[in-house]
Amino acid sequence: MLKRQQTLLTLAFVLLLTPVFAKSQVQVPDTPAGKQFSAWLAAFNQGGDTLRQYLKDHFPSRGDRASMDLQFRDRTGGFNLRKIEGPSATQIVAIVQERASDQYGRLTVEVTPEEPHNIVRFQGELIPAPADSTPPHLTEQQLVSELGKKLESQADSDTFSGAVLVAKDGKPIFAEAYGLADRDKNTPNTLKTRFHIGSMNKMFTAVAILQLVQAGKLDLNAPLGQYLTHYPNQDVASKVTIHQLLTHTGGTGDIFGPDFDSHRNELRTLNDYIKLFGSRGPRL
Repeated sequence: MLKRQQTLLTLAFVLLLTPVFAKSQVQVPDTPAGKQFSAWLAAFNQGGDTLRQYLKDHFPSRGDRASMDLQFRDRTGGFNLRKIEGPSATQIVAIVQERASDQYGRLTVEVTPEEPHNIVRFQGELIPAPADSTPPHLTEQQLVSELGKKLESQADSDTFSGAVLVAKDGKPIFAEAYGLADRDKNTPNTLKTRFHIGSMNKMFTAVAILQLVQAGKLDLNAPLGQYLTHYPNQDVASKVTIHQLLTHTGGTGDIFGPDFDSHRNELRTLNDYIKLFGSRGPRL
């Protein structure tokens, strides 16, 4: 069955050309926060059991979420330290770059003042690339060549599987597919492979709804039941508006759970979803 596929959005993640960086090693301050950050960074970059054990020993509140950190490590490829900002004895702020992309982030790590200086706060945020890290300008031919090499490398290391299209002035200049669409059957991806696009559907749905509003065919403030007259739960049908559904404020609850897992292969049409979830009342 399908295990992992990435859509065209991954292009924003893999269209990477190595920036020019200073060659000097960034020095981490010899403070409790600095030492703990260095230990975390080494464990994070190592991944696997090393990261699990580190979190258990030095970031106890994060230990039960190790699997999420491991997934994040796989997506980023680890971090390279680029700069240290405003350190203190128990806090350090570091600028890092993902090894698998040109994305930069600011990490703030705070430790306890007493031994063993375990991490008590860890915050990360995306930031723009520093001015001195701008990738060199490439010709169209160079870009296509470098992109192909990057994608082949990531496909070989099993960190990318999908299809990529690059267009200039409305005309494709690069179109290739990589990896497997079905690992069990060893079916390769092609440019015609259909991908699961997850929550991107929400954007398409919102645009389609607003186009209907613009055409005067739908009222955002009207209740759901005005358009789905057969909706089972009358409380939802009469009170929850289209606008509330689009903004996730209708109180109808999350569909993901045991019922969804048990029937996911049967859910194909709107009526299938209404039949399974339509009797539920608003969630408080």
